[in-house]
Amino acid sequence: MCKVAVPAASSSLTAAAPVTTPPPVDPAAVVPPGLLDALARVPDPRDRRGRRFQLTTLLAVGVCAMTCAGHNSLVSIAEWARRCEQEVLARLGCPYDPFAGRYRAPGERTLRDAFARVDPAALTAAGFVHLTALATAPLAPVNPDGTREREQRRAHRTARRVRPGHQTIRRRAIAVDGKCLRGAVRADGSKVFVLSAVRHDDALTAALREIGAKTNEIPEFAPLLDQIADTNLTDAVVTVDALHAQTAHARYLVEQRKAHYLLSVKHNQPTLARQLAKLPWREIPVQDRSRDRGHGREEVREVKVASVDNLLFPHAKQVVRIHRKRRRLGTKKWSTETVYAVTDLAAHQADAAEIAAWARGHWMIESTVHWSKDVVFGEDLSQVRRHRTPVVVSVFRDLARAALHRAGWANIASGRRAHTRPEAILTLHGIP
Repeated sequence: MCKVAVPAASSSLTAAAPVTTPPPVDPAAVVPPGLLDALARVPDPRDRRGRRFQLTTLLAVGVCAMTCAGHNSLVSIAEWARRCEQEVLARLGCPYDPFAGRYRAPGERTLRDAFARVDPAALTAAGFVHLTALATAPLAPVNPDGTREREQRRAHRTARRVRPGHQTIRRRAIAVDGKCLRGAVRADGSKVFVLSAVRHDDALTAALREIGAKTNEIPEFAPLLDQIADTNLTDAVVTVDALHAQTAHARYLVEQRKAHYLLSVKHNQPTLARQLAKLPWREIPVQDRSRDRGHGREEVREVKVASVDNLLFPHAKQVVRIHRKRRRLGTKKWSTETVYAVTDLAAHQADAAEIAAWARGHWMIESTVHWSKDVVFGEDLSQVRRHRTPVVVSVFRDLARAALHRAGWANIASGRRAHTRPEAILTLHGIP
């Protein structure tokens, strides 16, 4: 391992203003057995007068309807509930009408009014508690229902191929990234953005926070992670993109939450970026190399790591240089890209293979979570826009995706098509 001494320099970055956040939810406290028990932890903001449906029932209807293929809007959620059999409505907790002699299904207006007031952060925390309690089904070469599917076979082969060094990753990693709900527009014309924290290993969303119209992702970073309990964040590695390469974020993670960071560095931090680029990288050997083929392209990644002293960043111990080469299959022309990152983990705490795995695993939040919500669930096409409804419905999509992935489905679209019967959906979510 090469050790490079870096001259000290000054930096002037302002810390984010403190924001009041709800207390974190510890999944180890009380683990609910099913989805209804988990959703019962979400506070009901509605007036007690005039309630006909429990909030738990309305939220469960939203998650279950989103699990079924073709139900991506509030109208389709209401239609799904209206087509359910009486036994299914009873299992969901719908009220019984003694005059009509049947269980009542919620209408679109009832769902819309309730979802507009629900706290998305509390809903995400409740879903996270429920999903972490579920056992993860191993990825088989066929779908859980026995059908053969190409993506399922590919995921099964990938899970069986473990590169040397990747099996010794000693810390759990959490990716933080923002997303724009493109179809949702507030009354003032501003777009709706959410910031979420997702675990690398199982793609579970641990926390989610809506970004206000007059702010951005940077001041929402600490309030987002404040929603995660210390048992899940202490000694974990938080990976973020270059936007969050802020000194306040680094100090918050290391000094307040006893966690670690792996931050990408680009030209939004010009002084730090120049400092990293001027290190003697030619004298440092390549410590991790990988070559992958898939999705119509071939990619080669070379990772160099150097220990540093007195770097222009708080608690920095190692600097990472990742050189990527890509080419489309069938062509000879390669495109290259070089990126830099910095971490507070010393050489004895994280080697090059671990750092390379965290750096690549960060994009799981884009390729797995955001891509599924946009393409499979049609989130970008959704024009739901009333109050908190766009973010709440986005959480429904994420809970449905995670439940299917937890049950062993590599192709979420195939999993949604397999759950067209309400009885199968209720069994998937553990609703008795």
